Amino acid sequence: MIRRILTLAAMLFACHAQAQFTAPQNATLKALCLADQTCAAIATSQAPDDTALAAWFNTPDPAGCIVWRPDVQISEANAAMVWTEVDTLSVGKARIWEWMRMVNVLDYRQASIRQGINDAFSGGLTTRVQVTNVGKRTATRAEKALASGGSCTNTTPSLMTWFGQVDAAAASLIRS
Repeated sequence: MIRRILTLAAMLFACHAQAQFTAPQNATLKALCLADQTCAAIATSQAPDDTALAAWFNTPDPAGCIVWRPDVQISEANAAMVWTEVDTLSVGKARIWEWMRMVNVLDYRQASIRQGINDAFSGGLTTRVQVTNVGKRTATRAEKALASGGSCTNTTPSLMTWFGQVDAAAASLIRS
């Protein structure tokens, strides 16, 4: 009975790992790995370490590729505010920010969210820059490789086609 349960669990885990990336995404990540000496050494060793391989993919991109965050808590945006600047907003601009704050999480991947911040805090205010920067983060190596449009820079945030972490099972599939 226990053997059946373990077999079923292993099959479910394998299905999850296979579903994480499409075949073209796997090929992209494998090419990325083989082009890097450190990653290639891990992937092609006699005893490949899939946990170390996953960690390599999940490391922030050394070139500083920036992506928009999908999950910014409103409290993070509030912490970036220069509150004396909020006091100078017109009624209309204050209303924009008030409506944006009614949600608990801001998805900076949405152009309307970024436009709302620009509209509410136009005029070169420090708050606009700081609240916008809260929505940015450095992409992992895997995220950079899978960036939409195939490009990601350290100055212009990219929209991501995939967000997440590469696990050991996915790393095993990437290297195989």
